[in-house]
Amino acid sequence: MALEYKPRNEDGTLGDPVKLGNEETLAETTARLEKENKLLKLQNKANAERMEFMEDLIAEIAMKVYE
Repeated sequence: MALEYKPRNEDGTLGDPVKLGNEETLAETTARLEKENKLLKLQNKANAERMEFMEDLIAEIAMKVYE
């Protein structure tokens, strides 16, 4: 994980964060994981709906076969 620090400005206030290293910072990791989590939840929902459709389809075919 990369480190961040805030340099002091000439007036004594803290400046913008400066990243050290090439790895992700904690904020970048959190943002990436939140985005990935949202995508995975949507994929899971789509798979569940697809599975429900397939179950209904199989039941319908079975009813036609056994008429």
